[in-house]
Amino acid sequence: MAIRAGEKRREELIKFLDEKLFDAILLASPGDYKSEVLKKKLHAVKKHIEKEKHRFHDLQQYPTAADVKKNVLADLHSKTGRKIDHELDELELPSLPKIRDEFLKLCEDLQV
Repeated sequence: MAIRAGEKRREELIKFLDEKLFDAILLASPGDYKSEVLKKKLHAVKKHIEKEKHRFHDLQQYPTAADVKKNVLADLHSKTGRKIDHELDELELPSLPKIRDEFLKLCEDLQV
């Protein structure tokens, strides 16, 4: 039973990331931006976020809720993460820093 509860916690974290971050970014339309610079930035960010989403969904890389949490927190402080977060801010899209507190609250609620 403990394994199932652990799987459920992991799935809850992934669902949160999908809804609040990944899908919101991936569904952004280039038509929402007038500047070609921002359209190109959106394209590059979407490619990166698609890889991130796949990485977090991969059970081989992040088999537990604790692994998901640890890597979200690591991404908040990584050089690449900070660069992407800055670009997301320019595009007025969700970013890890913007959802950090809500994510940590969910982790606390799930006892991760």
